[in-house]
Amino acid sequence: MWKRALAALLLGLGVVFAVWTSLVVSYESDLGTDNSIEATFAQTGTNGTEDLLATIAFAPGSENLTWSSLDIAVLIEGERHACGFGSQSLPAAADVLVEPRLGADGLTFTTVVDATDDEAFTHFSLPHQRLGDAENFTLRFSTTDIYMADGVQWSYLDGTTFGDVQTTADAVFSNDTTQRLEWYEYDLAVHRVTPNEGVYLFKVDQQTYKVQFLSYYDENDESRHPTMVIGALENSSFPALNDPELVSPSPCLIVAGDDDLSYWNANETIHLIEQNIDLRSHNEAIELDIRYEGKDVRIVENPPVSTGS
Repeated sequence: MWKRALAALLLGLGVVFAVWTSLVVSYESDLGTDNSIEATFAQTGTNGTEDLLATIAFAPGSENLTWSSLDIAVLIEGERHACGFGSQSLPAAADVLVEPRLGADGLTFTTVVDATDDEAFTHFSLPHQRLGDAENFTLRFSTTDIYMADGVQWSYLDGTTFGDVQTTADAVFSNDTTQRLEWYEYDLAVHRVTPNEGVYLFKVDQQTYKVQFLSYYDENDESRHPTMVIGALENSSFPALNDPELVSPSPCLIVAGDDDLSYWNANETIHLIEQNIDLRSHNEAIELDIRYEGKDVRIVENPPVSTGS
């Protein structure tokens, strides 16, 4: 009888393990959007430098998306050209420990920190969006551990979203930087690190920055790569936005359909045009590459239109 009981126990454990493995393997991140984008491309280009490239809008039933988490680019003959309200990120070097990418709004970075070394910290400067060192940093990372530098003031706004935080009016700041930042929960069901649903505020030299942790994983789903969306608050100085080694004018300009530069609203039509550079002179092949929170957005192509420009 004991053999039957042992066999039943082993069978049960095997079923539990199989179910757990299935959950881990089939895990899908909450990042991204179910929105589809309908794109209409200009039929041909000209030798001008302000041609219309594409007109884009959401399909019916879509949700509003924050500009800060959008990455929009046109691919012309396979070459990628970033689109924004003025600026774009410059490509990062290979194997960097801090990789910032400017959002479509031209004001917000989505930054990945390499925290794979469990014996040494990666030091990160929030204002400069660059690798720091033991003497000059805002946050330091190692695996899931994040610590603040002495002198940093911080606050946590639970249950809010990055786009909704526009002031520090509801924030109570702490001077305690001795404890590690409790920025995540561990989901045993799927063996994943899940960031808390809230926004951190950090005061550095009287300048305030808002940070929302998006993921512990990079675009290849490799762990130990905390990913954050980062912006300045209340007219605080953000030196990274003026760093010529990080950003430059974008060759493709986003012309929004309204004055709301926080959200691409569900019923808003957007135009993408050349910004003082001839990207498309004839009928070169053109495509779109659009990502939200690092995840690809589905694009539906409509028949091209003639611009007459």
